[in-house]
Order: sequence, then C-alpha cells, then structure tokens
Amino acid sequence: MSCVKKTLLLASLLWTSSLSAACGYVTAAEIELLLDKLVEKEVLTPTEARILIEETKQEAARQVVRGASFSIPVWAQKMNLKGDVRLRYELDKAPGTPDRSRARYRLRFSAEPNLIDRFKVGFQLASGGADPRSTNQTLQNSFESPDIRLNYVFAQYLSTPCLSFLGGKFKRETALWQTTDLLWDSDINVEGASAVYSRVLAAAIELFASANAWVLDESGTDSADPMAYVYQAGAAWDLTQTFSLRAGLAYYDFECATGKALDYTGKTNTFDSDGRLVYEYDALSPSLELKREDPAGGALSYVAVFGEYIGNPDPPGANTGYAAGLGVGSSRVKERGQWQLRYLYRYLERDAWLDILPDSDFYGGTTDARGHEVVAQLGLFANVNLTLDYYRAERMTGPRATRDLWQVDLSANF
Repeated sequence: MSCVKKTLLLASLLWTSSLSAACGYVTAAEIELLLDKLVEKEVLTPTEARILIEETKQEAARQVVRGASFSIPVWAQKMNLKGDVRLRYELDKAPGTPDRSRARYRLRFSAEPNLIDRFKVGFQLASGGADPRSTNQTLQNSFESPDIRLNYVFAQYLSTPCLSFLGGKFKRETALWQTTDLLWDSDINVEGASAVYSRVLAAAIELFASANAWVLDESGTDSADPMAYVYQAGAAWDLTQTFSLRAGLAYYDFECATGKALDYTGKTNTFDSDGRLVYEYDALSPSLELKREDPAGGALSYVAVFGEYIGNPDPPGANTGYAAGLGVGSSRVKERGQWQLRYLYRYLERDAWLDILPDSDFYGGTTDARGHEVVAQLGLFANVNLTLDYYRAERMTGPRATRDLWQVDLSANF
C-alpha cells in the first residue's frame, strides 16, 4: 500500500471511530470488522490490516494523552483526582477525665475538573461527622458504617493571570496564608466568596493579597447574620538562591458575632448569662516565615523559623496570642527516607480569638491555653508517611491543668 493511501485510510478510520464515539462508543471489534471487509474486497492485504489495527490503537492512545480523544470529554481527561487515607492511634490525657485511647481513620477524595480555560470547579468527600474541625472517624459502635460527607465544593474563575475569584465552600489556604494553626484548625474549609491576587514583580519578589466574605451562620429569624470579612496583604522575597522571606498582615472583621451563640464553641471566650459572646473579635494578625530551602542540601535541605501574632483591641485584657516555631529536614516528606522535625510553641489568651476556630488537637481547640507541640515525620515509601505528634498544653487561668495528647499516624496519598 502506498504511504498516501495508508495515511488516508488511517485518518479515515480514526475519523469514523471518533464520530461513532461521539454518538455512543466504538469497539476494537467494529474496527476489525471494517478492515475485514476491506481485505475481503482486496483493498488491503491481511498484513496491512493488522498493521492498521495496531497503528489505530496507538494513535487513539496518543490522542487521549493529548486530551484530544472524542470518546472521552476533554474536561474528564484533564480532571485532577487525588485523595489520602490516614490511620491513627491516639492517647489523650485530659485533666478531670479518664485517659482516652482510641483508633481512628480518615478518608478524603477530591476531584477538580477544568471545564474550560480559566474556570474550574471542584469537590471533596471525606469521612467524619458535622464537626468542621475534624474529618476523623473513630472505631466504635459495633462495626457501624460511618458517614461520608461533602467536605468542600467550589467554583473558581481566573479573571486574569494575577486575579481569581472563588465561591462556595473551599480550602481556607487558597485565600489566606498562615504559618501555623494557632488561629485556624487545618480541617476548616470556609464558606462564602474570596478574591485572590498574586503577582510576581521581579525574579525575586512576589506580592499577594485577598479579600474574603465568609459566612459564620445564617438565621431565618434574624437578618443580622454573623460574617467574617478577612483582608490580607503580603509579599515574598528570595533573599538569595536558598534563603527566602515571606510576610503577611491579615485584618479580621467579625460582623454581628457579638451577642450571638456560635456553633462548636470551645466555651472559653467570655459569654453573658445566656451563653452569648460579650466582646468583638476584630483583630490584626501578622505572619512571618524565614526559610532556607536547598534542593541539593542533603538531609537538612529545609530549615525554617516562623510565627504569627493576634491582637484583639476590644476586651480590656486576655486579648493577645502568638505562636513561634522551627522546622528542619525536608520541606515536604513525599519520598522514602525523607524526614522533617517541627517544634511549635503557642500562647492564646481567652478573648484573643473566637474559640470556634483554633486547632482542635491543642487543648480541645479552645483559647485560654498555652504549650508545646513536637512533630516528627518520616517517609516510609513514596507518598506513604509515618508521623508522631505530641502536644503538651495547659490552662492559662484558674488552677493549672495540663493536657497531653499523643498521635501516631500512618498516611498514604494517591
């Protein structure tokens, strides 16, 4: 068969397959049947037919890789699927209660299809209950089947290369940069809308900012719904090839929260006799991180110091908080043999911050607590990690009450 004839035939086969797939689907048997007819009419030899079958399959595979397959929608070919599984053993020694030892697990699975250029939607399913500060499921209740819940769902539009808009329920870190979980538990996904700006001015400088309107609660009998309006601006500098500095300043405006009883409170803020918040919680919070990150740096390729501060001007006292920490090892533990050690000291006074938001593992997620956290992480295999996490915290007012929490995690990402 001539090269021209062969090329035309191959193109014709692919076009026929594509049209068939657009209406339903096409099978390898149907292509072979068509080629058998061509052999029968002596248009092709049996050898040429076998060669065309193989080349048709190879070209179809290349089209899928390029996102050009007619049988699979382009958005499905470009969909980002990922998830993780975590097994945990936990020992909690809390004052005034028996020691609690339990086994827990977590499953998260997310999908983010790129429907069209500059527009993306996504969702995540996760284990756990309604608590926004936990996706853990405890082994309990005679082997009952646990819940799977919608952990987030969002739409994102990239208006320009520097500016994007998000709406729905989405990961907080998409819109707000922080160095620790002093103020926000890592499991909290915010609800509302955000505008996020990021621009690289020069090879060594990046500016970032965000404006956010997040819903805290909604009532059918009260039009003054509690809201969180959050604004942040900051910059990142590459000081040298290995050293970088990142700093940000956030302003929190909690509207209509005073006089309300919010869900999932830690019950450590100041309340009136009806259990409603007494003070405003508008606050300024600067964050800072200085790190050394050298891809060829060996065991200590990553060294970082970081911290943040919170100051609430409304209460007459007990209105500040801060966290400071150190990290060494690898910046991210993803491969076998990689490791990281982190230490964090945190101090959060009673009315410095809303007690519905801090890390739930640190003294039950309350304010009016201070103490230490040490984390050791080791890569067992690619994307499989072992983590040891230890918290030692104490109450800041009243009788000294110390709480110890040990966690051992085996995590796998896919």
